[in-house]
Amino acid sequence: MTKNDPRKALGKGLQALLPNRSTSVVFPPQGITPARAGSVQFILIEQVTANPDQPRRDFDATALMELSQSIEREGIIQPLLVRQTAPDQYQIIAGERRWRAAKSAGLTEVPVIVRTADDEQALELAIVENIQREDLNPIELAMAFQRMAAELGLSHDQIGQKTGKQRVTITNAVRLLQLPRDVQQMIGSKQLSPGHARALLKFEDEDLQRELAIRCVREGWSVRQIEEFTRTDVGLGARKTRGKNEPKPLDPNVKEAISEMERVLGTKVRIVEKARGKGHIEIEYYSAEDLSRIYDLIVPTIN
Repeated sequence: MTKNDPRKALGKGLQALLPNRSTSVVFPPQGITPARAGSVQFILIEQVTANPDQPRRDFDATALMELSQSIEREGIIQPLLVRQTAPDQYQIIAGERRWRAAKSAGLTEVPVIVRTADDEQALELAIVENIQREDLNPIELAMAFQRMAAELGLSHDQIGQKTGKQRVTITNAVRLLQLPRDVQQMIGSKQLSPGHARALLKFEDEDLQRELAIRCVREGWSVRQIEEFTRTDVGLGARKTRGKNEPKPLDPNVKEAISEMERVLGTKVRIVEKARGKGHIEIEYYSAEDLSRIYDLIVPTIN
């Protein structure tokens, strides 16, 4: 198969496996056969743009190169899921990795399935598709669940119904976002497993969490080893020693307020209390886009 003829890779039988819906497209693109919603069509790759709300943030360069080489030989087997945003423009709902690899491989057209979806529906489809394909690392998965809760107003039970995950799985995943950002990066890069991370959550001191995370990676601790450490006198002593330098425990009402803010904002929130009832609120963000998202949630748009 050549770069200029990727259609062959779809095979004769793929159409039978794909949903056969027939709804009209609002804006027929120019210069190419209009993409019919629900059916597989080929559109110019330059008409496709990435989704800024893509739940997947980490695109491994080596894996992307390998996929590009495969696409160059065989074409794209699985069509992209897109929605139409303008007369000749489509935005990716799911399949950005394939799109990036196709561009690298030099393809001029890509197979797509067009879906009608507003912003919330597109976000839900993107998250669910990535979760079902197991394309997200543990931190991306946690952030995806958090966004479904914060932006779509879903409970963990409802998220479970939509993604096929158990509620406890979702709750445990979201708890990973309570760890310091650099520890989250270790988890995202798979230096630490979610099991290691859950053991670290038994310690409230972030510096101690970092120290133990580094030690786990450096010394190759298993999950059982770190769990044993948290139960030993050494681990308990570390918690007590750190506790002497920590501020007094937060009031339960303050803790509840923090939980609610984290639910609404979809990120980690910290309240630092000072003397005479004063203090400040710290809100974490993980990228320029994340900061913009949080800003839009806090500052209402006035038309």
